[in-house]
Amino acid sequence: MQFTTNEDSSEEVIWSLILNNLTSNLSTEASASTSSFYRTEDGIECSVRKRNGDLIANCYSESDRMGKRRWTIDLK
Repeated sequence: MQFTTNEDSSEEVIWSLILNNLTSNLSTEASASTSSFYRTEDGIECSVRKRNGDLIANCYSESDRMGKRRWTIDLK
């Protein structure tokens, strides 16, 4: 699954788009308090986790060199 955001989108906007792209079952299991965003050399990544800490998905972003970021959601 993929989606595109502006380069300067906030974590709140990105989180909302991640949840919108997950199935309804997974989006209700995802927990903002156990999930995390982190910076890498290539950009921003996110680990989406359930309340108990189990990993649901890893999300990766890359610049499209047009002022946007393309996000990929890798379900586990």
